[in-house]
Amino acid sequence: MTRRSNGPPPTIHAEEASGGSAPSAGLPAIPDQDNPVIELTEDECWDLLIGTMLGRLAVSVADKPELYPVNFLAHDRRILIRTMQGTKLVSMAINNKVALEADGRSLHSVWSVVVKGTARELITEAEITTAEQLSLRPWTASVKTTYVEIAPSQIRGRRIALADEFKLER
Repeated sequence: MTRRSNGPPPTIHAEEASGGSAPSAGLPAIPDQDNPVIELTEDECWDLLIGTMLGRLAVSVADKPELYPVNFLAHDRRILIRTMQGTKLVSMAINNKVALEADGRSLHSVWSVVVKGTARELITEAEITTAEQLSLRPWTASVKTTYVEIAPSQIRGRRIALADEFKLER
């Protein structure tokens, strides 16, 4: 399971391209007026994460939560981020229990996926070489040489129907 490229993620998902509320065979359920919130399956959560590159990393140190925007890569049911020496990395070293949230929008709904898990810095040459082959590139001009992997303990997601005035036109 690898994500396409580091280009912009798609904003319209195939399951909503028809504009209807009944899913086609093999596609996820689409929320509607009668069922405005749908819990996503684990596979649906991963499919959305694979097509997404920007999320928010939640860490907590000394009972003080912090949230950081990060670009990430979902691969083999794990999350990979690149970072540099600084607050994020120190926070994860002190308390490796983290959460990552990503979300998106399509024609008739929005979605959110939250991954909770354990973060660890990749330190062996083999791990780093493997991570570098996945083509996770930082979006900022800063040099980010440290890879952090999040091993999920829980993944949950929801797709929520938009009110008519917020739906996108085709």
